Amino acid sequence: MLAFIKLNLENIQLSYPNYYLAIIVIIAVLFALGLYFKDKRIKENKSWLPSVLGALRFLSILGILFLLLLPLFKKFITEKQKPVVVILQDESGSIRSSTTSEALEQLETGKANLSAQLSEKFEIVELAFGENLSTSAKDTIIPQSTNISSPLEYISETFEDQNLGAIILATDGIFNEGKNPLYADMNLAVPIYPIALGDTTIRKDILIKNVLHNRIAYLNDKFAVEVDVQAYNSKGNKSTVTLHKVSGSTKTKIDSKGFTIDKDNFFKSFKFELDADQVGNVKYLVSVNGVSNEVSTKNNYRNVYIEVLDARQKILLLANAAHPDIKAIKRTIKANKNYELEVKYAKDDLALIRQYDLIIMHDLPSTKHKVSGIIQEINKIKKPVFYINGASTSMAEHNSIQEVIKVTGGNQSMNDITPLLNDNFDLFTLDEELGGDLRKYVPLKVPFGEYKTQATAKVLLHQKIGNVETKYPLLAFSDLNNHKQAVLGGEGLWRWRLYEYQEFEEYKHSQNLIMKTLQYISQKDDKRKFRAFVSKNSFKENEAITFDAQLYNENYESINTPEAKLTIKNADGEKFDYTFSKTNNYYNIDAGRFPEGNYSFTATTTYNGKDLSAGGKFNVESIIKEQYDLTARHGLLHDLTKKFGGAVVLPDNISSIGSALLESETIKPILYQKAETSPVLDLWWLLALLIFFLAMEWFLRRYFGSY
Repeated sequence: MLAFIKLNLENIQLSYPNYYLAIIVIIAVLFALGLYFKDKRIKENKSWLPSVLGALRFLSILGILFLLLLPLFKKFITEKQKPVVVILQDESGSIRSSTTSEALEQLETGKANLSAQLSEKFEIVELAFGENLSTSAKDTIIPQSTNISSPLEYISETFEDQNLGAIILATDGIFNEGKNPLYADMNLAVPIYPIALGDTTIRKDILIKNVLHNRIAYLNDKFAVEVDVQAYNSKGNKSTVTLHKVSGSTKTKIDSKGFTIDKDNFFKSFKFELDADQVGNVKYLVSVNGVSNEVSTKNNYRNVYIEVLDARQKILLLANAAHPDIKAIKRTIKANKNYELEVKYAKDDLALIRQYDLIIMHDLPSTKHKVSGIIQEINKIKKPVFYINGASTSMAEHNSIQEVIKVTGGNQSMNDITPLLNDNFDLFTLDEELGGDLRKYVPLKVPFGEYKTQATAKVLLHQKIGNVETKYPLLAFSDLNNHKQAVLGGEGLWRWRLYEYQEFEEYKHSQNLIMKTLQYISQKDDKRKFRAFVSKNSFKENEAITFDAQLYNENYESINTPEAKLTIKNADGEKFDYTFSKTNNYYNIDAGRFPEGNYSFTATTTYNGKDLSAGGKFNVESIIKEQYDLTARHGLLHDLTKKFGGAVVLPDNISSIGSALLESETIKPILYQKAETSPVLDLWWLLALLIFFLAMEWFLRRYFGSY
């Protein structure tokens, strides 16, 4: 038994030190000897019987004690991993356009035969790609762009710790997204066998290679559209590139430019300047006249979508009288094309305040001009207002019209105030250098008095009077009952601009400070109970369009109890209806892909008996990258084989790849061992053996008359 334990000790792991084995052997021996060594009754029956019974008892006790040591049985399993061969299939539009049906049939047959040829010794993994990687199952939507580097990088990363044997790449070598595959981030030490598809013949063609433009323009601004035209084997032909504005089924010509193709590999850029005169997603069509016998006309035009925004806000600067600050504020605001400024004085006749998005009151209300009617209108309609106090400001009137800063004990004298930044201000972000720089600025002139911040106000700048740093507010903000207000306690912004230009040769902080103030108080809070959003405003034909919606109860807690519907409508009025899915406490939906065009959407729901709706617009742009250039790049495929090994083959010779892989001395299966442990208690036969020893001992004792 000791020999048995020693022999198998390498495969046994104990939960206790190994010397416990010696202890349990001694215990088992003593137990057997103590029971049978001097038992005369048993010796009288048969001389051999004590030895047999002692051995059975020894084995039984030893087995039980051994199991109490909680032994684990360790075994080693040897497994074989076949080399992996990845077949990577290009399914992009250029393959369908330039590869003959005969070659495509040869490719499919060759791949099937190759898989059968290699399946015994290799594991075959089939993948397909266009703009994205997918399984080999063909999609009904043909990919309209090609990214070769991305799937190669995926294979390099995914099979890094596996027995990758080779990559078979079926492609024409044309790529129009991602990196050049020669310089992709790959750590590959396996050969690549390209199957060369497509046609390397440079055929006659003229096309719009690229259109450069801003996706967003602002109403009444000018913007440029730059068109790149390329032509192959068309020397001597004349053509025209034309820009149209498209509205529904109506095309309006904006401009055209003629040119002569003066060489076989022709390239030229044309620039068009347009006026943004219409709000919304405006569609433009760029086209180039074709040449005779060209290989494709699909690449002779391009649709362009530009979102024109009327994001400008109209600002009224109402001043008590002429002041250098007026010019400084005017220059600051006019530097931002999102704002339109109108300057008026208190003595002037004013149009309706409602037409303005924001009001700046400079040195008003004053002792001479109370402007009570205007202020009442501002507060009534809760128009955002920015008060800038000055030497003529009536502090009593000022205290009564706003809930930001209250000034008591004032008189007509002025203090020189240096601004101090409040580090705890959190309504918007500011430059890190602002606090240190402002301490060096020329002081503002601030009316004398005791300044107190109102309960709802937040202070951005405090006052430093002489050398004394105070908690008096200089610039503060309030949003009471959805009426945003800001107060700057003094005048002299023009001095700041002079100082900044002298020190920094730019308006480093004053311009940013004023613009952030205007942006904050003019920002409108969205109080709608039901809102719906599209993930972005412009999509490609190969992108899925997703929406989400939010419904709020009376406490503005997000809920999604009722059903919500979505209707998408194209430019022809055709509708597509969906039902939102419910996720957590909001709604969402993936509407899938849509063809090129302008679309609008409306989301609807009913809550507490009220019909609620929200909507918006988006556009889908066509992708014709695969039609730009149909000339196969087999040279790239040969370069890949030079870098990684392998060989370029044609579709009718795919079987040669199988022969090369089967004959390769470097592509072999990997054998590896793994250890598994299991409790010895799980071995049922061991328990059965112990029971047998005990039962046999009991039987022999009974049979020979010993109890």
